Amino acid sequence: MAKILDEINYLIDEYLELHETKENRRRLSCWEPEICARDQWHGRARENAFRDESAVPITVDLQNPLWIKRFPQDLSHTFKDPHAYLKFYLQKRIESFRLFRDDTPLELIIPIWMHTPFEMSLFGMQTLYFRDQDPVVHQDSAVCHSKEDLDRLPPINFYQSGMMPLAHRIYEGIKEVCEPQFKIIFPEWIRGPLGVALFLRGYTNLLLDMTGDVELVHGLMKKVTDERKRYFSMRASFMGEDVIPPGSLFNDEVDSGIIGPMHYREFVKPYEIDLGKFHKRISYWHSCGNIKLMVNDIVDLKCVEVLDISGWTSLEGALDSINGRVHRLDIRLHPLKYLQDATIDHMARRVKQVITLCRKYDVPACSLRVSGLQPRKNLKIDFEQIKRWIETARKIIEKEQK
Repeated sequence: MAKILDEINYLIDEYLELHETKENRRRLSCWEPEICARDQWHGRARENAFRDESAVPITVDLQNPLWIKRFPQDLSHTFKDPHAYLKFYLQKRIESFRLFRDDTPLELIIPIWMHTPFEMSLFGMQTLYFRDQDPVVHQDSAVCHSKEDLDRLPPINFYQSGMMPLAHRIYEGIKEVCEPQFKIIFPEWIRGPLGVALFLRGYTNLLLDMTGDVELVHGLMKKVTDERKRYFSMRASFMGEDVIPPGSLFNDEVDSGIIGPMHYREFVKPYEIDLGKFHKRISYWHSCGNIKLMVNDIVDLKCVEVLDISGWTSLEGALDSINGRVHRLDIRLHPLKYLQDATIDHMARRVKQVITLCRKYDVPACSLRVSGLQPRKNLKIDFEQIKRWIETARKIIEKEQK
């Protein structure tokens, strides 16, 4: 125990020192303040920064299976132990800041993210842990098999349901070490209602229900949405906060390969509108999928602060549908095509294409991200390729600003 606390205190000192550097002040100036409950940093570009200055902040996200090549550990332990979680988080952020000269800043917050299974666990689904991978939902533990099960699902207990005891243990353990230097972010519910419902019912079952049992789909979506609102109300009370924070909607399941625009319009949009009213603002709407056919309806929510356009979505098609109705975009490039397997020329062409399209469609503000970076070759080559993309993207953006 003493050894890991000494290591953490050393990392905290290093983090605080880097936070005060001129380089970090530069990075912070690229963004407007926003708290993200994910361990992967998400920011919102300054208002009208692209329209007025052609400014495009860039950022990269490395996934944990890549990071543990640099910091070997058993992830099944890391996600269950507050000190191991904190040490790994600080290591990742410090190493990323020192190695990669993108625009990702260091902020004085520690977000606690229990990973993908968190929201589903609150309804009784099981979590699978692995030594070298992030936790996943045990898909065979679905809890909604019929309409009758909707009434049997107990309301979420903020202290006892699913991963909540673990969430409190990690939160309290990190607070003991990091306060008052850091603000500790208790886990937020970030997953969209569709994603939770698909796991609770089972993917195939819920998709079939969209044509065969519409009442069950709406009942489950409403149950999930109402429980999310209860969770945030209980969280605000626990944190001693008077205001519900803006919400995120991480929506990988909103994908043309899974549902169509009519499905989104009928089964998803009403509940996202409800959450938009509850949170007052959706700080980040995300999908790793192809959302081109749904973009118009997503924008029509009228509460999205930052809209994520993934590498699986046609950027021009999305921009044409958006038509200036969202003030900030987070444009994510396909990680293999435009970074890990790309030549410098290929990288440069894509960055220039993005800037050209954003100009054509008069995008007010945008950021450029490559995320989902997994181990590809070996650690040295993977890191060098990331550095190469950052350097190439920065040169293209600076050239376009002249």
